[in-house]
Amino acid sequence: MKGLDELFVVAWMLFGILLTPLFFIAFDFWAGTRKAKQRGEPLMSDKYKRTVDKVARYYNALLALVVVDCMQMAGIWYLDNYYDYHIPIFPFITLLGAFGVAAIEVKSIYEKAEDKERREMEQVATLVTEITKHRIESTEIARAVVEFLNKNKEEKE
Repeated sequence: MKGLDELFVVAWMLFGILLTPLFFIAFDFWAGTRKAKQRGEPLMSDKYKRTVDKVARYYNALLALVVVDCMQMAGIWYLDNYYDYHIPIFPFITLLGAFGVAAIEVKSIYEKAEDKERREMEQVATLVTEITKHRIESTEIARAVVEFLNKNKEEKE
């Protein structure tokens, strides 16, 4: 019975580890909302969609790590119960993945709004140079602007 109790405790620890990235994502969303308000940007639904996509990407990776952890924990549990090895059963790999998500989100939270504005201004400068290359007709300028915006959209995706 000791082995099943231990697995139950580990399952709860795993649940807690998997819950923490949601908190970090929520903190980053809150910080991003504050930064957008600080810059005077309207809050748009595409930002919400990006947050949902981020949650999906993180949890796809974390669930793959959970499968690997389940394999290693099952092996350790077997060795402990049948061969008297005493190795702690703990989801180490998932914990490392959760630390990785936390590090990414904390970096994003501390990113300054001014840095983001500076990157956006660099994009505007690149757009201006593209426009000046095609100073012949307004239709060519419009085409260059559309191409530049589509190229940036593809890079972000």
